Amino acid sequence: MTVHIACGAVDALLAGSAEGWLSASEQARLVTFTSAKRRDQFTAARWQARRLLAQVLGGEPADWPLEAPHDAPPRVATRADLFLSISHSGGWTACALSSSPVGLDLEAPQRQRDIAGLMDLCCTPAERAFPEAMFYELWTVKEAWLKRRGEWIAPRRLQQLEATPDVDGELRTWRSEAWWLALCAQRDAVQWWTPAPVETRNWRLVDRAGVATPAYKKPTP
Repeated sequence: MTVHIACGAVDALLAGSAEGWLSASEQARLVTFTSAKRRDQFTAARWQARRLLAQVLGGEPADWPLEAPHDAPPRVATRADLFLSISHSGGWTACALSSSPVGLDLEAPQRQRDIAGLMDLCCTPAERAFPEAMFYELWTVKEAWLKRRGEWIAPRRLQQLEATPDVDGELRTWRSEAWWLALCAQRDAVQWWTPAPVETRNWRLVDRAGVATPAYKKPTP
């Protein structure tokens, strides 16, 4: 099976969207956001998810109704066999679609941050030996892993997760000039529906509170 991914700019997605397509539960979520930027990110991500569904499975984006459970990924109404994961950061949003649970995280660094302090807060001792330039990649790997399992993201939990580059790891990362993206999924094949960035590496993640994740197996050529 294939995991389908799309990533795009919030402004471009909003400009290309239709009108009156948000479901009742999405509208209820939208009005809870006090920031215009957050509302734009939410709306763009939901349109991107619909557009990806239409590209992969047919129909028009507005034909795909989505539910918006609180603090959970969108669900495709009447299609329990489909799984979505969305992420947004700054002016970007990304979506993954699969037939099994999937976790995706996007980070678009926009300002100078105390990376050393963040690594102390969120990384294991072994991870703190990595160059600071790898922090956002590490962050997306951990978030994608947690999202696939439906877990909350908290510094203490992140410190329990140790990520290591591994050619057989189940997590995969990509980088563009503007962002990092990580995917945690059961399936091997990945299809990008927007320009594909450069894939950087695979990762294995060990949960110090549990056991190692299964190895990712590359597709047979």
